[in-house]
Amino acid sequence: MDKKLRIAVVGAGFFGQKHIDVLSRLANAELIAVCDINETLAREVGEKYGCAFYSDHHTMYKEEKLDAVSICVSETFHMAPAVDAANAGLDILLEKPMAQNLEEAIAIKQAVDRNGTRLMVAHVCEFDGRYYYTSQAIKEGKLGEIISMYFKRSSTHSLAKTYQGKVSFFHYMGVHDIEAMLLFAQPARPVKVYSQWVSKKNKSFNSQDTVFNTFTFDNGIVAVTQICWALPDNPALGFVVCGEVVGTKGVSYIDIKNQGVELFSETGVSYPDITYWPEYFGRTEGKVRDEIQHFVDRTLSGEEYLVDTKIALEAIRVIDACFESLKTQQAVNIKGD
Repeated sequence: MDKKLRIAVVGAGFFGQKHIDVLSRLANAELIAVCDINETLAREVGEKYGCAFYSDHHTMYKEEKLDAVSICVSETFHMAPAVDAANAGLDILLEKPMAQNLEEAIAIKQAVDRNGTRLMVAHVCEFDGRYYYTSQAIKEGKLGEIISMYFKRSSTHSLAKTYQGKVSFFHYMGVHDIEAMLLFAQPARPVKVYSQWVSKKNKSFNSQDTVFNTFTFDNGIVAVTQICWALPDNPALGFVVCGEVVGTKGVSYIDIKNQGVELFSETGVSYPDITYWPEYFGRTEGKVRDEIQHFVDRTLSGEEYLVDTKIALEAIRVIDACFESLKTQQAVNIKGD
């Protein structure tokens, strides 16, 4: 395919720079511009990658000839650049989660539908073999009828200290497992949730330690997701994930911590990420690269994206229900469309 996707990136922070680095190296993409409200940062990144730079996405959408945009700002700020991109006729790669609440997620989806553009929410676990093989086993009937699911995702309390309550750990971490839960259960959907959390270690940071969410599905599946960012500040504990999906014929176990390499030093042990965004020889690789390549390939070809926008939106609906349960301290019904 000779055509290149002309694409820009909104957000030049930690994760935005991962996208920028990958897009600058893809054979069928052309990185046209970067945008960040921090004009100094936008300039530095633009000059580094030899592309235009902006501090305002409206101006960038207007002045540059673009096919698509990758939006990598916090979910708190997703709606404006996403809706404006759709109105500008651009296809959108939108970092997870889709939005900070259901109202904004619906507004983004409506803008995309109204303008006839396309949207892919960057749920990177869709590109992880551990989740893929579990999904395939369910589709092929190898696990039988799903009975229960349990997912746990933990990290250190340095994250809570960093974000000081400005970012929810539901959106930052928990959305991965909620999205996986919804994917594995379909076509069933959750109809009730009861959430409980504890705040001791991170109370001074205006944040929580851990939360347990118990879901009931319309076909009887029971699922639990646990989110925790209260682990000790040990680099080896930066990313600890496990999952269990039990069916009438089988079970799938997902375990992510030691990914096949352990580094021991005088100060302790570490488990480097070799799955999601490892950096090899100065290049961002892993599943984030696969995800971005997938978006570019299928935007150019017109094929459907692997990530289902309906599930991405439903994940936000579920998170909103979890917050309502925490507020009322009761189980709450999860409303449908």
